[in-house]
Amino acid sequence: MSSIAIAGLQLEGPNGDNLDLVEREVALTMRRFPWVQMVLASELNVCGTDPAAAEAMPGPRESRLCEIARRHGIWLIPGSMFEAADGQVFNTIPVINPAGEVLARYRKMFPWLPYEAATTPGSEPVLFDVPGVGRFGLSNCYDMWFPETVRTLSSLGAEVILHPSLTSTVDRAAEHNIISAHAAIHQCYFFDVNLGPSVGVGQSMVAGPGGELVYQAGRGRDIFPLKLDLDYVRDVRANGWQNLSQNLKAYRDSTIDFQNFNGDKASDYLRGLGPLAMPSRDSAK
Repeated sequence: MSSIAIAGLQLEGPNGDNLDLVEREVALTMRRFPWVQMVLASELNVCGTDPAAAEAMPGPRESRLCEIARRHGIWLIPGSMFEAADGQVFNTIPVINPAGEVLARYRKMFPWLPYEAATTPGSEPVLFDVPGVGRFGLSNCYDMWFPETVRTLSSLGAEVILHPSLTSTVDRAAEHNIISAHAAIHQCYFFDVNLGPSVGVGQSMVAGPGGELVYQAGRGRDIFPLKLDLDYVRDVRANGWQNLSQNLKAYRDSTIDFQNFNGDKASDYLRGLGPLAMPSRDSAK
């Protein structure tokens, strides 16, 4: 059986440097659940939400995370951190292997505009393979609101979508629906870890390849180790969930040329929606 044990770290903490906290929580997780192979934390939990905390990568913060991964012999996806590069700030997720090496870095493609205007969007999807297990794709918070991002990952073979997030707003229930829908549409595990109080609202969620709920956290601190069966994903993709819809193959075999309505291809309707700007009291009128 091809499986992997992933622990989600839904942590609490102040809005700022939480690297010491993350290091302690990883150690506690591995002491209690030594069979865990991968640890996934939330968006911006390590460094806080102020872009002034950005560091170059590689840099001191990332190097310390590499040492944590090496010490425990785990895959560590520590959530995202602000990355300083070429005079810009990116919201970046490093992928660190059990030897403490950075295999990839994913820059968030869709900063939450207009609120995250200081962050430059990335442009490249990132996937990585865990030898003997399977293929993983990275998504960061608001990215999942854009179906094309997950479609790209599943079309390139991602069997698990790792999704650090930082949601602190009233639309968390809508995000739960999106997580479940992505898992079913793309016939994969969708492993979301949201930041807990005092910054986020918690309620992390993991869904399976039929869209089924695997786990949902409460609002406070929660460490949830889960063993995911990737042979189950492969069976669903080959035969359909409960031998029903074979979505990925049907999409592959379609002769329809789907139009992307962004950039220069934006429709008159989309252009007519006006600029992407911060809402005001007057805008409600």
